[in-house]
Amino acid sequence: MQRYFIEKKQINNNIITITGDDVHHIKTVMRMRINEKVLVCDEEKTYLCSILNITNTVEVEILETLDDNVEMDINVTVAHGLVRREKMEEVVRRLVELGCYSYIPVNMTRSVVKHKEINIERLNKIIKEASEQSQRNKLMKISEVINFNDLLKMIDSYDLVLFAHTLYKDQVNLFTEIKNKCKNILVIVGPEGGFDDKEVEKLIKYSNLKPVSLGKRILRTETAPLYIMSVLGFLGEQYDN
Repeated sequence: MQRYFIEKKQINNNIITITGDDVHHIKTVMRMRINEKVLVCDEEKTYLCSILNITNTVEVEILETLDDNVEMDINVTVAHGLVRREKMEEVVRRLVELGCYSYIPVNMTRSVVKHKEINIERLNKIIKEASEQSQRNKLMKISEVINFNDLLKMIDSYDLVLFAHTLYKDQVNLFTEIKNKCKNILVIVGPEGGFDDKEVEKLIKYSNLKPVSLGKRILRTETAPLYIMSVLGFLGEQYDN
């Protein structure tokens, strides 16, 4: 069943008014008709709805509030050195599917693209489409591009920070860390050129930062965050059970 995300202000009593690109999707792409059912999310609740009217907007009636939360109990934020547009778009799309909570693009010393080349509006559209496709309840958050020093200021606000670097082979026991109530996790991945030595020196001074090995092979910058997110998703859901 098709799923659409809205803001709370679009709900009036028992009627939801769908606007924007979703109207085109309902009318032209899906060719939906009156009385067809859709799922609508306001990021807190999911509603089973029936289509009442299709014009320049789509009005739907709430039939039932569903209890179908598929979000992870741990919040994983990926801070990723700026990479080329097509790579970033693919990483963002896959992170949404894997349940990532938030994505932070970071301008690092060896980033090969410029700040102005990152289109946050387009990335938000990808997040919305991927969230609907993967039947998520919430949209993955994405920040504006920040610089490396701004990232350092955020580290203390996380329970656990995982630092993926080829020079560090020490393994942390992620299951133990999660079991010990690490609910807010930050994953830091370098850009295509990797971390600069000075960036590494600054990072390893933080007590909540754990260097983590990604195995015997060297992973590309677009593969590493997906690998870590997959492991955290598996362990986090194991812990939930």
